[in-house]
Amino acid sequence: MNAWLEATGQIAAIIICLFAFVFILLAVAFNLAMALGLSWLATKINAIKMLRPTVENVNKATESALQGTPPDENQPTLIRAAVAIPTTMQNVEKKVDQGTEKVADAVIEFRARTVQAKTILQAFFLPGSLQKSLPQPAHAEANLQLGDSHHETPAIGRPATTPVESPPNSSPTPPLEQVQHAPTH
Repeated sequence: MNAWLEATGQIAAIIICLFAFVFILLAVAFNLAMALGLSWLATKINAIKMLRPTVENVNKATESALQGTPPDENQPTLIRAAVAIPTTMQNVEKKVDQGTEKVADAVIEFRARTVQAKTILQAFFLPGSLQKSLPQPAHAEANLQLGDSHHETPAIGRPATTPVESPPNSSPTPPLEQVQHAPTH
C-alpha cells in the first residue's frame, strides 16, 4: 500500500476518536447537569407542596375574619398575623372615609359662612352694590333717545331677593332635592 494513504488514514482515525471522546464528555456533562437541575427542582416542588396547606389555611382564616369571625387561638402566629392585616386595613379605610367626610363638611360649611358674611357685609356697607340694573327693552331706549316721553319706561327698583354671588372656580350647586335631604352632622 501507499505510505501516504496509510498515514492519512491513521490521522483520520485519531481525529474521529477525538470527536467521539469530546461528544461523549459533552453528553456526560449534560446528563450530570440535568440530573442536578431536576433534583433541585424536585426539592423546590416538595417545598411548594408543603406550603400549600398553610396558604389555604391563611386564605380560609382571612375570609372568615373579613366576615367577622376572629381567628382561632390554636392557629400559628403567622396565620393570625396574616388575618389581622385585612381587617386592620378595613378599619383604617373606614376611619379615613369618616375623616374625609368631616373635613369636606367643614370646608363646605366654612365656604358657605364666608360667602354669607361677605354678602351681609356688602349689603350693610354698600347697599347699592347688590342691586343689579334691569335691562331695558330696546324700544324703550330708542324712545328715550328720540325724546318721546309719552311711553312709560319700566321702573328700576330693588329686586325681591338679594342675589348671592357664587364663589369663583366652584363646583355647581346640587339639586334642591339633594340639599333638602342631606344628612346633618
